[in-house]
Amino acid sequence: MIRFLKQSKIILFFRILLEKLVESVVYAKYIANGGRNKDKDKFRTDLDIRTHALEKGMSIGSVKVGFGKEKAASIIADLKKFLSIGGDKEVVSNYCGILWKYVSFNEELGADMSDIKSSIEALEKSEGLERVDCGGIIRKNRQELLSSLDSSFPVFSQTRYSVRDFGKDPVSISVLERALEMCEKTPSACNRQPWKVYIYKSDAIREKLFELQKGCNGFYKDMQYGVLICGDLCAYNINELHQLYVDGGMYAMNFLYSLHSLGVAAIPLTMGHKPSVIKGIKKSLGLKESYFPVLLIGVGSYPDNYKVAVSHRMDYRKYTSLV
Repeated sequence: MIRFLKQSKIILFFRILLEKLVESVVYAKYIANGGRNKDKDKFRTDLDIRTHALEKGMSIGSVKVGFGKEKAASIIADLKKFLSIGGDKEVVSNYCGILWKYVSFNEELGADMSDIKSSIEALEKSEGLERVDCGGIIRKNRQELLSSLDSSFPVFSQTRYSVRDFGKDPVSISVLERALEMCEKTPSACNRQPWKVYIYKSDAIREKLFELQKGCNGFYKDMQYGVLICGDLCAYNINELHQLYVDGGMYAMNFLYSLHSLGVAAIPLTMGHKPSVIKGIKKSLGLKESYFPVLLIGVGSYPDNYKVAVSHRMDYRKYTSLV
């Protein structure tokens, strides 16, 4: 009888509902867009996203001259608010570093950035901020990259960047198959290997998927494949509702490194959308109801010369505790 009750879909429904209600209390309290203007950590999340959007804009192959001025102006205004609620000055200096790179990038293209420049200068002066060299883009060379791929892992791992500036050389499906073969040893909970991988080559389906993803406008037409990493919910029990994303995330990172080792350009594109959006994507692609998208990866080739976002990383000691 107990075994039957544990497997009853009705009982499971109410158990999951209770779990989600408990989670909802925590989510409502800590989610980044709840009470953001009074919490410096949540405010920082928003600023991280918006300043990185400027970096991403600079790293796209073909970019509009003077792009993002309204966004940049709103960031500068919000940096003052961030400091007023106890935000870290060092962090704000880093944001300003990205803004200065954004200004220089657009000035090189011929845009008038005097208004943005004066706003940054006024902020730095009023808050006594130190000017730092941070963020922006790095200009890379394909041949130099390819020559570094046989390096030791500490070197190899530091050469992988998310690419938004793709070339035209075709990428063979056999190269992707080799990358997938290299991922077969990816660990998963109890070796369940719950991943489902879809490779979209057709222009119509691929472009539809990238449009639904909503985060790659401006460069998705240059990507030759859309690789969707999914996890199958049927592989998990009630106490493992989030394990699907852990296992799928490890597989996706392994796949990104595998592509990189083969000299293939790629970018991870988030599938962190509202349930209604995910439902629409699954319906459009004809995915099984139990399959949940974990990550979309855009794949293409490298041009001879290309740009990537710096995407400054924190020193590991800032988020690591030895206890």
